[in-house]
Amino acid sequence: MAETTTVARPYARAAFEQAFATQELKRWSDLLQTATVVAADPSMRQLLISPQVGYQQKADLLLDICSEVCTDGIPEEARSFIVLLAQNRRLALLPPIVALFEKLRAEAEKTVDAEVISAFPVDDAQRDEIAQGLEKRLKRSILLHCRVDESLIGGAIIRAGDLVIDGSVRGQLQRLGAALYQ
Repeated sequence: MAETTTVARPYARAAFEQAFATQELKRWSDLLQTATVVAADPSMRQLLISPQVGYQQKADLLLDICSEVCTDGIPEEARSFIVLLAQNRRLALLPPIVALFEKLRAEAEKTVDAEVISAFPVDDAQRDEIAQGLEKRLKRSILLHCRVDESLIGGAIIRAGDLVIDGSVRGQLQRLGAALYQ
């Protein structure tokens, strides 16, 4: 995994720098995420690794499919980037490139994706309160995602970047069990 990330990092940085310079972070993000989903399709993956298909054909096919989904269009520099990935046989690196690109984008836009996992659905007032508390603590805009996990019994777990707050009943019981064990 570390090798993949190491190889993907310069590509992600180059994509980010170009997108940032042209103020097209969202368009680049949409393209890279779409290209990742398209390239992950089993039949597309077979075509992309086939030695019988040239890199330009691979890039053109991937870009043609992506242009159907990306309604804002694809910047010329982004097209060149996909061609470069195909030419260097790096299309398989799209998932880590996207992950690194999104981290750089979040840092530049001062945003954090946060996830609330709760035993019961979270209402709008609770969402607002959690988001405001996290914004105050992290000094960033929060993009809050909520999901229900009934195995928590009660309470919630909040994940925002490296921060994890486990206020679930299951977590409290595990901590109690560990304390009793010692």
